[in-house]
Amino acid sequence: MTQQSNPSAAALNALITRFDTLAQEVGLTQIANTVSEVGQKAQTLAGSLADVRRRGYIFAAYLESKIQVISERWSPVDEQVRRMLPGEAMRLRQPFDEVERVIVAARSVSEHEAKLATLLPKVEAELEQAERLKNDAIARIKALYEPLSREINQTDFQIGQIKEMLDQRDEASFPFLADEHVFLVAKAEYDSPGRDDPNGLLFLTDQRLVFEQKETTGKKLGLFGGKKTQELEWEIPLHLIEKVEAENKGIFGGKDMLNFTFKSGAPMAIAAVEVKGGVQSKFWAAQIMRMIRGETNDERAIQPDAETLESLAKAPTDCPICGASLPMLVANQRQIQCEYCGCVIRV
Repeated sequence: MTQQSNPSAAALNALITRFDTLAQEVGLTQIANTVSEVGQKAQTLAGSLADVRRRGYIFAAYLESKIQVISERWSPVDEQVRRMLPGEAMRLRQPFDEVERVIVAARSVSEHEAKLATLLPKVEAELEQAERLKNDAIARIKALYEPLSREINQTDFQIGQIKEMLDQRDEASFPFLADEHVFLVAKAEYDSPGRDDPNGLLFLTDQRLVFEQKETTGKKLGLFGGKKTQELEWEIPLHLIEKVEAENKGIFGGKDMLNFTFKSGAPMAIAAVEVKGGVQSKFWAAQIMRMIRGETNDERAIQPDAETLESLAKAPTDCPICGASLPMLVANQRQIQCEYCGCVIRV
């Protein structure tokens, strides 16, 4: 009798496929490898953070504390998991062997459909029991390490985001000011009046908001030719930002817009920027206002030195050129521009 005309043989083959999968999992080697990978990642966090600090990222001070806690907690978790794995694997051996025994018995009568049909319920029941015990064992082990594993992966992702921002900073076409530090960078599109909207990057530093065009322009049919364009589009000192509002535009609100209103002295009165790459405009608007109000200072891993603090305290209030009153310094601002004569004073 061929397999095609023997439904019981086809059912047995399906159960054997499940058994083969169980055979690969019952030793719990995959979960052991996962735990090893998580541990290796945990060990790299401190070095990765030290690297971004050397490159000049001074914010996200919580990362030092977070990595310290991870380091202290991972070792006992790892040890507990490794003690638990052999015992759990040993407990799974007996039900696995029983499944193997009944499958061998079923295979021996596979050409006799009637006999095989009577054995299949036993095979399936034993297999389901072994699978359930295996899943329970994996769940117990995961309960030990997965909460901390999520923190490790999240921290690794956060540091990776910072590295990407620093790469964009290092590739920027414009110079950064003395003591200026990047806080956030996002892919963005500037809603430019009267011409095509340039794509590029929006930089939020502790002193400025900067839009840099960075794209390939002049492509034919959006595919061929063109040239790379990278240049400063505009920059706004933080103290000249009057207001920023988040807005979701487009079909289903898929465009995350930042609508800016600027103070007198800015190169433009308003601007609209779409932040891209999964970045939320509400988040960006909140972070801009936090930076202006100085609330991000608590996130500094490296605080301003005494000399810088003293120079800020002694900042002039009147323009040395025309004598007009200078605008008040906002948090982290190191440069003041007179609204009347345009004189720029570094503090």
